[in-house]
Amino acid sequence: MRETLPERSRRIALDPMPEQEIRAQLERVLASPPFRNSRRCQLLLRYAVEKACAGHLDELKERVVGSAVFGRDACYDTNQDAVVRNAAAEVRKKLAQYYLEPVHANEPRIELPPGSYLPEFHPQVSEPKTPLQPTPSHVVWPIWAFCILAGALLFAAGIFAGRPKAASVTALDQFWKPVIESKGEVQFCIGQTRTHSYVGSLPATLSGAVDSKATVPVSKLVPNLERFLWMGDAVAMSKISGYLSGKGKDARYRWATSTPYSELRGKSAVMIGLFNNEWTIRLTEGLRFSLVKNDAEKWRGVKDHQSPAPFAWRVLRKGGDWTDETDYAMVTRVFDPSTEQFVVAAGGITHLGTMMTGDFLTSPTYLAEALRGAPSDWAKRNMQIVLSTHVVGGTPGPPNVLAIHFW
Repeated sequence: MRETLPERSRRIALDPMPEQEIRAQLERVLASPPFRNSRRCQLLLRYAVEKACAGHLDELKERVVGSAVFGRDACYDTNQDAVVRNAAAEVRKKLAQYYLEPVHANEPRIELPPGSYLPEFHPQVSEPKTPLQPTPSHVVWPIWAFCILAGALLFAAGIFAGRPKAASVTALDQFWKPVIESKGEVQFCIGQTRTHSYVGSLPATLSGAVDSKATVPVSKLVPNLERFLWMGDAVAMSKISGYLSGKGKDARYRWATSTPYSELRGKSAVMIGLFNNEWTIRLTEGLRFSLVKNDAEKWRGVKDHQSPAPFAWRVLRKGGDWTDETDYAMVTRVFDPSTEQFVVAAGGITHLGTMMTGDFLTSPTYLAEALRGAPSDWAKRNMQIVLSTHVVGGTPGPPNVLAIHFW
């Protein structure tokens, strides 16, 4: 009997895992911490898996998914509304987080390949068995053989004693290892200022001084997105790129707003800046520590989504500027499924906090102290670190670790 197209599509989607095993693994994944608090990621992944199991692959197109899962109009413009693409990127990130946990490493895998909404299923990975080694027979060694062996060992010991000792691997080396060992250049995505320049002469008083009470037309304001760089961002970038250059890693530098996804694909990346860097904002969405702001009350900060304590890590806007005696910063190092590489994002609420992260991420002492109580396999995990620094006279002090999270 000839196989119909829907039956063939369903068979291809399920190979080589039985449907019952796929559904059981789906429930385990959706109940895990990465998915537990994300309703839209749960909805999208369940929809994709169920449609694949049913063989309805034609219902896994972006516009159909947006309508069925997120309630969009059946004819909505996918170029203007990226809800499905954004949710899929989050699902890929959370699946990577789930399978990075050692306890899940050998479980059946559910994957959502980049650029597709058709999930792939891979069977459980069995632990390889170590073959039994044959037991050597008992050999009687003569006295002269022991003398020759002892002489050889003493000679080798003398050679190695004269060699310089290899430098120990520091926590700093381990932190940057995935970036240094990645192929190609590391891409720096640099945050940009939100300031504007005024074109023309500013209104003046009768005395010739600039009239501080005068208003200017918005049409005369030109954004400075690709003209100026905050000093703290520049210092952090120079220190981090200098460290990576010393390890033989070449770098490429681009403004965050002019960095297309195609340039990040397959490359490790370093994001400089928090609120002034759109890539950092995207990267940290849905993670334990993320960025929050309240324009009405004029404050910005970092929020711990697992803590019931009142929000405290924030900086107020005073006199038109984000200044305070204490600045807060966040460092994120994650494997990003959308770029298929490790990404490091570092920045402060103000540029002074960003300046401090440059010191933190290039100092073996600071990182070793921060990671003193970390899990033994921390170097292979994703991580987020929240920092604070005391600012005196426009200069940030040493970093203080407020919270750290691994997954």
